[in-house]
Amino acid sequence: MVNARRPSLFDVRIDHYKVETTQDLIINIPRPRFSWKIRVLNNVSQRNVQQTVYQMQIQSIKITQRDNQFVWDSECVVSSQSIHVPYTGQNNLLPSTYYRFRVRVWTTNSEEPSEWTDWIQFRTPVFNLHEYLTKYNALLWIGSTQINMNELRKEFMVPNSSPIKSAIAYICGLGYYEFYVNGNKVDPSRKLDPGWTSYEQRTLVASFDLTANITTGMNAVGVRLGNGWYSPEQHGKSGYGPPRLIFILSIIFENGNEIQVLSDQTWTGREGSIKHDSINNGEIYDSRNDRPNWTRAGFNDSLSAWIMPESMPSPLNSSRNGSLVLQDMLPIRAGSNALHFEVMTDNQQQGYLNLKDIDEIKGAKLTDGGILKPVAMWTSDSGVDTFDLGQNIAGWCRLKFHGPRGFGVYIRYGEVLTQPVVSTNLSTRNIYTENLRDAIASDTYVLRGDPVSEIYEPTFTIHGFRYLSIFGPPNELTLDDVECPFVHSETTLKGHFSTTNQIVNQIQHNILWAQLSNLMSVPTDCTQRDERRGWMGDAALTVDEALYNFDLIKFYRNFLNMIVDDQLANGELPDFLPVGNNPSKPNWRSNYPADPNWGSALPTITWQVYRHYSDVQTLEDYYDHIVAYVKYLHDIYNTTGLANFTVRFGDWVPPPPELMTNGSLIGSFGFLHDINLLINMSQVLGKKEDTEIYSTLYQKLAEEFHQVFYNTSWNFYADGKQAAQVLALALPGVVPANVRDTVINQLVTDINQKGNHVTTGIVSTAQIYPILSDNGHHDLALELISSTTYPSYGYMFNNPYENATTTWELWNTPLTGPAMNSRNQAMYSSVGAWFYSHLAGIDLSSNMITIRPRMASETKKHLMSKLDCQLSTLYGLIHVSYTRDERDTISNSILLRVTIPPNAQARVMFEPLFVGGQCKALIEGNKVIWSSDVNTMNDQGFSIEKDSTTGLMTVHIGSGQYEFQALWQ
Repeated sequence: MVNARRPSLFDVRIDHYKVETTQDLIINIPRPRFSWKIRVLNNVSQRNVQQTVYQMQIQSIKITQRDNQFVWDSECVVSSQSIHVPYTGQNNLLPSTYYRFRVRVWTTNSEEPSEWTDWIQFRTPVFNLHEYLTKYNALLWIGSTQINMNELRKEFMVPNSSPIKSAIAYICGLGYYEFYVNGNKVDPSRKLDPGWTSYEQRTLVASFDLTANITTGMNAVGVRLGNGWYSPEQHGKSGYGPPRLIFILSIIFENGNEIQVLSDQTWTGREGSIKHDSINNGEIYDSRNDRPNWTRAGFNDSLSAWIMPESMPSPLNSSRNGSLVLQDMLPIRAGSNALHFEVMTDNQQQGYLNLKDIDEIKGAKLTDGGILKPVAMWTSDSGVDTFDLGQNIAGWCRLKFHGPRGFGVYIRYGEVLTQPVVSTNLSTRNIYTENLRDAIASDTYVLRGDPVSEIYEPTFTIHGFRYLSIFGPPNELTLDDVECPFVHSETTLKGHFSTTNQIVNQIQHNILWAQLSNLMSVPTDCTQRDERRGWMGDAALTVDEALYNFDLIKFYRNFLNMIVDDQLANGELPDFLPVGNNPSKPNWRSNYPADPNWGSALPTITWQVYRHYSDVQTLEDYYDHIVAYVKYLHDIYNTTGLANFTVRFGDWVPPPPELMTNGSLIGSFGFLHDINLLINMSQVLGKKEDTEIYSTLYQKLAEEFHQVFYNTSWNFYADGKQAAQVLALALPGVVPANVRDTVINQLVTDINQKGNHVTTGIVSTAQIYPILSDNGHHDLALELISSTTYPSYGYMFNNPYENATTTWELWNTPLTGPAMNSRNQAMYSSVGAWFYSHLAGIDLSSNMITIRPRMASETKKHLMSKLDCQLSTLYGLIHVSYTRDERDTISNSILLRVTIPPNAQARVMFEPLFVGGQCKALIEGNKVIWSSDVNTMNDQGFSIEKDSTTGLMTVHIGSGQYEFQALWQ
């Protein structure tokens, strides 16, 4: 008989990889860490479930289970640890080896252990990949400086003297590549590979297990190359050069023999159907040059000249210790393979929010499979067919044509239609492309004349768009002839957030699509124009929001690696990545130094990854680089003081006609912010000396900040603008207690004088909502986020010109020129972190989960009467749902449902719903657990605290599902 209380395990992770969504799982470290989640069958009745013991086993696949020999058996370990559990075997895992792993646990709610997980297979690569690839003298980078050699092929014989044991390939094609074996594309949804880096410092290599793809007899591999970011067209004079390939396939047989297939001059190459490709400018594709079987053995081409490739120089700068490194993050993918959805537990607690509470969202749904179909089309007076996807995305379109051989089709992409919209006649409107600047953002396709139809899909370009126009199509097109995959770095949506406030719901939608659109192996600034860089300021401001919504630890650790690659010896950082700090490149130094709030990406991303994943290893890996950067800023400060501290961009793009506040104050904010993070890191890592040094420095700077920037005549900071007050208030210990209320009042007064609108740029906008919520003005914060008049988030999709489905770069986008005007930019998406941290109130910054939702007062509860938030953490699902409407027979009461995952603990905090409010009663599951009338404390097994100063009520709980009611008087 099955024990109904017996736990089971799910969502196992090895070295941060989700095993259930990762094909060909490659673990690139000899001592990985493991995580798992615990599921209990009845989470309603089972509370306070904690793990007590775990057991892990690793087995080499070459050792049969019959031998009962394990590489490692942890045996029973008395521990509650279920995240980042280290491999503690006596010996490191071996390189180039197949393993399998399983785990089981014991918990407090069952005498029996969980079932073992199924065996989870993974393999290790060559750990020192650079040394491995450079040891072969015959291994070459191959390509051509004479022709556009973008198709390369090689045939090879595999003897049948012994069965194939393994066939592992390592490949890098710069700038981009597609990989084929025996006529089939390897990993078809993988796009725009490898990830963009400072190639001379770190070039990423992918590995593929081809054991099932290679057969005895003749085989063939084919590689299609694209320019990518390695092209001079993308970088001007500082570009790298024509495409090139490095490749090695190692085939090992059961008898121990081994053969290698290397990239060398025995390959042949030609210019294929892609006549030109560019990230910004698009692709020219002549399908008459297609050779359908060119990646199959025995292929013979009588129509093309396949010639020997040249030996090409390595992209690496050996004098700067450049290296080939395994791409240890998920790749860019297209369509349904790009986005996974967190599997929630079967017995999920029902929230209060219903579908009837939520209006229709403008734009596409992420759950629709990652392929967008147009919602409308029209033919302009000039004969151009224009399609509207109804959603701004990053990607391209698959187009179905039927026409004569040699017929050319021109496709143009854009984010918005020409203005103004005085006429409802769409035939007079075309796509607007001026804001693309020098990016042509177009594709050209030449038909081969297929008698049925032919489908064109670009290969080595990416477009940011909502609309596409097809000029002179060969046949009459319909909506069914167009479908467009959404393209971004592969990730998992782990957060869900919705409320009865439809403005907030639309903002959340726009944030998700903007953030995903700008995950392109690096966190880019925009998707459409001639830029698309990894701007550090944008990355720093949005990382908290991004990590609430998406599983991105590998993505951001890769970006941190890029940051330290481009960090100079004195600790200095650039404004955007990758730079390739190469003195041989013209103007390379112009990208340094970073504005303090841009350089803050290094400490900020490191800290946020630690917060969201409790991953101390990330702090350890980048700590010394953060210290070096802070020392660099300190050296500048020793020359300038805070009064003249460095600034480059400041509080970028406040809404016109507002001017930016004091630049040195903004730069000083970045400096103090980073020192504060460094103090926090040093405390976590136990570096007491650093904690003392930087705490002393911070205290000195905090006093100086106030002395320098506080205007004693007017009792506010700098010029009194919102940004100055917000940034001062956001720094711990800067604003003295005796003037704090005055500064907050100045902020509130200015907001009111501006008609309840913000005047903040990207740095202070990220801080203003938390500051208001934390300082007694949550109602005002809700009014700001609910505004639909200029300037506001709501204005982006409630204006007479265009309705945004992603976040804008500028508050006044429709009313300003094209020079810097992206409709799909993530930097203002920072407010999304406030949705989770304050509106839902989920804080993961300590070992104990904090649930502290900020709620509107009774008079403003119409702004947000219901909320539902689900967040999948490494422990499992956190669910927060509240209502002010149901069972509310008494004013100033709330209903709050909370789910805490097994093996976790939490504190639920209830704030007074009005100034001076006192809790009358706390009820859980229809039972009174605290009452002010009888002062019943710790009833029903709960630990309850009341803060006599603030009126804040705190209930400590373990895992399980709860329904609280709080009554205030």
